[in-house]
Amino acid sequence: MSDALESLNGLVVPLAEQPLLLPNVAVAELVGYRLHQPAAQGPAWFLGWTLWRDQRVPLIDPEVLLGQSSADQPQAPRSLIINAVGGSSSLSFIAMRIRGIPRSKKVLRGEIEAAGSASEFVSQPVSLADEADILLIPDLAAIEQALEQAGVLRG
Repeated sequence: MSDALESLNGLVVPLAEQPLLLPNVAVAELVGYRLHQPAAQGPAWFLGWTLWRDQRVPLIDPEVLLGQSSADQPQAPRSLIINAVGGSSSLSFIAMRIRGIPRSKKVLRGEIEAAGSASEFVSQPVSLADEADILLIPDLAAIEQALEQAGVLRG
């Protein structure tokens, strides 16, 4: 069987309580944090807008989105630019404010298993054989839909 079917290259994204696990293909770039335009409306996890490659990109706080305590961390925040998956013509990317630097992780088929149930913005919590923490696979389509429903993408 092909290695492509047996493994996935991913990124472990550090958050305050539980890290995220994203496939490499979901991530466009890691850049310095810059809030270009603070949010005037929307949910508490919507921070506003950042500029990335001359595009206005919605910036979210995944810790607030997932109900994690966002304790002050000594590391400077960064923006993780994520490719949009929902097919909306008004949304090509989402930026996530993160603290720390994501690390590369090769996920092997036999070393990953479900570690809980899906929730509003989490597709699946998972455990990996060599990771101490439960990792959260975010539901990017649900996040995009919540931004759309909050009306923050208009205008």
